[in-house]
Amino acid sequence: MRITRLSLARPVTTAMFFVCMVVIGVIASQRLPLESLPDIEFPFLMLNVPYRNSTPEEVDRHIARPIEESLATLPGIRNMQSDSQADGTKIQLQFDWGQQVAARGAEIRDKIDALRSELPSDLERVFIQRFNGADQAMLVYRISASRDLTNAYDMLDRNLVRRLQRLPGVSRVSLYGVQRKDVRIALSAERLGAYRVDLRALAEQLRKANFSLSAGDVYEGGMRYYVKAEDRFADLDAVRKLRINAQGLRLGDIAEIRYGLPPLTERRHLNQRNAIGLDVYKETGANLVEVGERVKAEVERVRQLPEMQGIALVMFNDAAEDVKRSLSELIEAGLLGALFSLAVLYVFLRDWKMTLIVTLAVPLSLLMTLGVMYFLGYSLNILTLMGLMLSIGMLVDNAVVVTESIFQERSHDSQAAEATLRGVSKVGLAVVLGTAATAIVFLPNIFGVQNEISVFLSHVAITICVSLAASLLVAVTLIPQLTTRLPGSAGSGAPWMQRLSARYAQLLGWSLHHRGLMLLFTLLVVFSVALPASRVKMDFFPQGGATRLVLGWHFNNVYRLDKVEESVNRLENFFQENRERFELESFYTYFTINNAQTVLYLHKDPKLRHKNAEQIAEEVRSSMPKLAIGEVNFDLERSGGEGLAVNIWGETTEGLRPLARQAEQVLRSVPGLTDVRLEAGATDRELRVQVDRERARLYGLSSSQIAETISGAMRGTPLKPYRSRSGESELVLELRAEDRTDIDALRALPLQAGDGRALRLDAVAQIGIAQTPGGIHREDRHTALKVRFGTAKGVTAEDARKRVSAVLDALQYPPGYGWSYGQAFDEDQQGLQSMLINMLLALACIYLVMAALFESVLAPSAIITGILFSFVGVFWFFFLTGTTFSFMAIIGMLVLMGIVVNNGIVLIDHVQQLREAGLSREAALIQGSRDRLRPILMTACTTILGMLPLALSQTAVGSDGPPYFPMARAIIGGLAFATVVSLLVLPTLYLMIEDVGYWGLRTARRARGETLKRT
Repeated sequence: MRITRLSLARPVTTAMFFVCMVVIGVIASQRLPLESLPDIEFPFLMLNVPYRNSTPEEVDRHIARPIEESLATLPGIRNMQSDSQADGTKIQLQFDWGQQVAARGAEIRDKIDALRSELPSDLERVFIQRFNGADQAMLVYRISASRDLTNAYDMLDRNLVRRLQRLPGVSRVSLYGVQRKDVRIALSAERLGAYRVDLRALAEQLRKANFSLSAGDVYEGGMRYYVKAEDRFADLDAVRKLRINAQGLRLGDIAEIRYGLPPLTERRHLNQRNAIGLDVYKETGANLVEVGERVKAEVERVRQLPEMQGIALVMFNDAAEDVKRSLSELIEAGLLGALFSLAVLYVFLRDWKMTLIVTLAVPLSLLMTLGVMYFLGYSLNILTLMGLMLSIGMLVDNAVVVTESIFQERSHDSQAAEATLRGVSKVGLAVVLGTAATAIVFLPNIFGVQNEISVFLSHVAITICVSLAASLLVAVTLIPQLTTRLPGSAGSGAPWMQRLSARYAQLLGWSLHHRGLMLLFTLLVVFSVALPASRVKMDFFPQGGATRLVLGWHFNNVYRLDKVEESVNRLENFFQENRERFELESFYTYFTINNAQTVLYLHKDPKLRHKNAEQIAEEVRSSMPKLAIGEVNFDLERSGGEGLAVNIWGETTEGLRPLARQAEQVLRSVPGLTDVRLEAGATDRELRVQVDRERARLYGLSSSQIAETISGAMRGTPLKPYRSRSGESELVLELRAEDRTDIDALRALPLQAGDGRALRLDAVAQIGIAQTPGGIHREDRHTALKVRFGTAKGVTAEDARKRVSAVLDALQYPPGYGWSYGQAFDEDQQGLQSMLINMLLALACIYLVMAALFESVLAPSAIITGILFSFVGVFWFFFLTGTTFSFMAIIGMLVLMGIVVNNGIVLIDHVQQLREAGLSREAALIQGSRDRLRPILMTACTTILGMLPLALSQTAVGSDGPPYFPMARAIIGGLAFATVVSLLVLPTLYLMIEDVGYWGLRTARRARGETLKRT
């Protein structure tokens, strides 16, 4: 090869080039951003539409449905969900991967602006949120204290939030669980009626009395001055003294103006103490670990402040530590794998100098890869590091093949340089083709149809491809130069290798003369896969929860917050009493008047863990106390995201409830399903005001005017913010609490007739009590209720799909109602289908590359059978080890496709060279297989042992994601099986396929009257 000749002719240049690569790699390793996940924009948009103090039905009818209808015309929408509550609606849009989410967000903004006239007039803003892999909170703290922190917002904002926001690398800090004080104008209903004050007119007057308006600019003396017109309340006394009518009535005469806390609507507990949440987010591209250390150092300084004494700042989640732990586990596994590979090389070579030269390819390739990643703008995260870890066992493959070929040539020629050139030339095509075959399997994932797996896998693929290209460059430049400086040849290696090689040649000679038996053996091997494939458990996204368990509360009604807290305390007492039994590090609860969630954090230290998450969940499930306000079930998480569920859909929530309850009951009886619960939300009670239009007309009022007055009185009317020296505060106009807490107060709500007369609400309307849902969920513009469930140990998602389908199809549904699988089931099928298509495309790519480089279609046909043998080995290995087949196993099989063909390429390429040198087919196959036995075994063993630490450990993606061991075991089982079977079967298959080819040519030429001579 020309590049090899150049490296031998310019040794200093070559050495300096790799020194530069090492320096660049070392610098890049220090400057590469360290992140948990790469900067990937997920195809999701969340619309948050706040509309407080309403009802779910009103929000659904007047806000959610109109917005859904308007957004349905957007291209590329895969799924649309909305959840309407009493305080607004949240609409989630999922697009196809590859969509320009930012552009879709702008289109959504335009559509909502065009829809404004159809939405409620008092709807303020619509928030559109995008999701990015780097948008997760970097650090999560919980703040608790023995003293009351209800009024601590300003103190925490001043001492904690603002100080952390000023740190380099911090993008924002979010404080929640403690409320900021606001200004409330609490009107007296009695005085409103006595002084005949119209509530709607008063709200408009207050808006006009508190404003700030930019009014253009003025030029004078060559200077420009901005003009600003404003009339703001200087203080609360100014609010009280505001004149509201011509008679001199002041606002303070009919209302109480107070600066205080808004009503409490939610609470948080951490280990049975009230808690406040603090989330810290980093800037995109900032180093996660460096920013995390900076924030933690500042938090330590904050702890020393006098105002913070007695306040505990508890680290709840540290993404930097999780990433460091995950990286250290991967690095440890990689180092162990590298040491195992080094030991294997020495066992085969029995020469330390040659072993070290071959092993040199690993650090050089990794450093060169880090340099390329830096210039391409990639970060060091759990995905790119996984790619580096996967490539460690493969980085010595090219060096082994090249070194073996060089020393074989040197055994026949004393001229080191010439023998080196011939050795590299003989295997040059094989190593280039092997590297291309390994890299090309990822091509469909990088450039094909995008989904979540392929997008994440592309980051793994880029790292593997770059590292393999670097190893190829090292193998054909630096390795030949170093080997020329070693005296003598490598010999035949260990004595046991010589004996194995001789016996292998004898066995191969026998197999070539008994092709029928070898064909029968091959068919038996292939068809034997039916046994393990039918017994291996398959679960594309298995249930996770290795480090935490989530409990969802399902209320049977809406309760006061203190009533909910009583039940929360009871459950938390149970966990505190059984803390050691359940191996809990901490437990956290968030609760409102109709919803709650408890998270159990298990010990991460393996020394403190003696049970897995499933065992702990079962113990909790069997001994957890019953609660009067509802049920508590596990929300079992899966590595793919959303848990298993089915949707019962139809026209109305009222019509769906009995069907969904029936579905819940039948699913509870299905064996293998756990924690079956209906997510219907607690039912609430509402007062419905029916306006008598004729009576209202007699008083000069319309239904809409009455409705606006009721809304302003009960829900409150937000006004323009009140500004003081301490900052802005919300200004809210509402009735006093005692005037809006019972039905009689609502009946007595004062209205002002068109002629100025005062009247009560019950004079023009009737008030009744009705049930209303606590929330309304819609799926793809259909009202739906979800029935969620988990699976027992040994039951996969596919098992659950079959069992669920059997029982739900047997139910009777009215017209317009039915059921469908939840999104998790669809994603399983789509993800599996996409991966299978990509694997078929990768297979075709491998074949095309081999056919183009070999200039033959027969040799690739024989080589590619190794992939089939490797898949057989994967299923047998999973069956023998009891491993569940997951999407991580499919990733392992994808990587395996590129690895296993290397052995066949090295073998068949050498056989063809021997045939061109004059050997017969059988002699060339025996000699070529014997020559390539040692490098094939060495490359296979280094890759297998490189994966061994991961295969035996519970190391997971990002510390709490899916474990790596299914991927590692797929590579180990498939490669070991394919290597052994291919060494025995591939030469025979090559011979038989060539015979078939000759038979076809001979038949064709006989038809033309020609003869064909076999070579």
